[in-house]
Amino acid sequence: MRASHRPSTSHPLNRDPLGQRTIYALPPSVLGASVVYTSAPSRQEAGSSLALALLRALARLDPRWSAPPDENDLILHKSALGGPHLRVGDREGPSLSFSHGKGLLWAAMSGMGRVGIDVSYPEEFTGAYPFARAFTTEELDSAGTLCPDDTARGAALMWAAKEASVKATGAG
Repeated sequence: MRASHRPSTSHPLNRDPLGQRTIYALPPSVLGASVVYTSAPSRQEAGSSLALALLRALARLDPRWSAPPDENDLILHKSALGGPHLRVGDREGPSLSFSHGKGLLWAAMSGMGRVGIDVSYPEEFTGAYPFARAFTTEELDSAGTLCPDDTARGAALMWAAKEASVKATGAG
């Protein structure tokens, strides 16, 4: 998936006034819950900043969530398996996932259930890439159907989908 590509099922939710980034929302009918996502330049505090911006956006879509009155009540840390874990005040926060690519940190947040996000680029799947070790025959066939005559792009799409699924299920 190219980072500059915006899926047709998403729509801009708002502009984050702090970072001037666009926050997108998937309609609840796509995944069964409100999901918001965005990106920002990758830097030291980008994860916390994105988590707060996404929580504010999610709160407008899902009444179960609200941004804490004090930003210090938002706690982001790694779980035992290394995935992001968010606490909002004294309760567990919504599901959150991150992915790095081309100097950007991408983040997705879901108001219900778990969420995963991953970005991959075609240039990661060129040359002597071991396709047979990374993909099943069925996956490569599906990638070829989605991206005819562009194996690298299809592989990037398939890899991103697989990685996002692993992150969402916590299986990786």
